Amino acid sequence: MSNTFMLTILTPDKCFFSQQVREVVFDTPEGEMGVMAGHMPMIAAVAEGMIDIYLEDEEKTAAVSQGFVEINGSLAEFFVDSAEWEGDIDEARAREALQRAEMRLKVDLSHKEYIRTKAAMARAMARLKVAGKRHS
Repeated sequence: MSNTFMLTILTPDKCFFSQQVREVVFDTPEGEMGVMAGHMPMIAAVAEGMIDIYLEDEEKTAAVSQGFVEINGSLAEFFVDSAEWEGDIDEARAREALQRAEMRLKVDLSHKEYIRTKAAMARAMARLKVAGKRHS
């Protein structure tokens, strides 16, 4: 049995990543989950947050939005709304987005506006979490 599997991360507008990997670790609504070669088939929710991709000789980190992952045989396919590599994140812009979302939550919002604001806040927090990893 091979110690790698095919990992694909798809967003609505592109194939963000597609390569053989040793392991992937990502956030779910219940906590962190890891997948290695030979993982049992399943479908799981993906939470807004960080995804760590372990290749043969390097590690890559990205911020992803919510979605789901389908694990089947030697393939793990992520379907997420957005994905951004660690090095592409503008930390100052993410902080500003988080501050704007926090300010919006202090006023009366419709249910729809509240949901959108919470989603914007989660995206900003995920970006800052990934950007913070760069400094550790």
